[in-house]
Amino acid sequence: MRKHFIIIILIILVSCEKPSDCTEHYFSDEYKSYIFFSEGSYWIYEDTLLGITDSIYLVYHSVHFDDNCTVSFQPQELLEQHFTSSYFKGNNNYDWSASGMAHLNEYLGGSLLGWYFDYNGISIDSMLIGGVWYKDIIEFSYHNDKYYRAKGIGLIKKEFDYVNSDDTIYNFELTRYHLN
Repeated sequence: MRKHFIIIILIILVSCEKPSDCTEHYFSDEYKSYIFFSEGSYWIYEDTLLGITDSIYLVYHSVHFDDNCTVSFQPQELLEQHFTSSYFKGNNNYDWSASGMAHLNEYLGGSLLGWYFDYNGISIDSMLIGGVWYKDIIEFSYHNDKYYRAKGIGLIKKEFDYVNSDDTIYNFELTRYHLN
């Protein structure tokens, strides 16, 4: 009985130790070139199928470092962004949130803003959108949705079915943008 008690105590002590890997993670330069933009930047899109215009405005951009190191979390930079959309209602009226985690260099922007992962995109040399050639494109697919990002510009094209309307397919293409 005493032997079992000692083994249980040892297991508890070992499981309470900090993980041995507390490597700090920072966003890659590649990630930043497709995702990081200053507050006040905006992108205007037109749906080529439905004729709808949507303006996306970046109202908040923050990066902070979380030094928490546990078995399930490593120290890393965390990204938080807030956007407004002129057409799509988000969680808070027309506000949308996006986030990123440096451990995987991922970006989670939902159906409106798309996704980004350093390790999971298809590189495209160039793409013609609205009579303008964009270079250094990365395509990301999620289910049936596709998002195209240009280095230094951001999201240039998005094809998705909206969450509340599976039968409506949107095909938004960038018509103009401004980066602060």
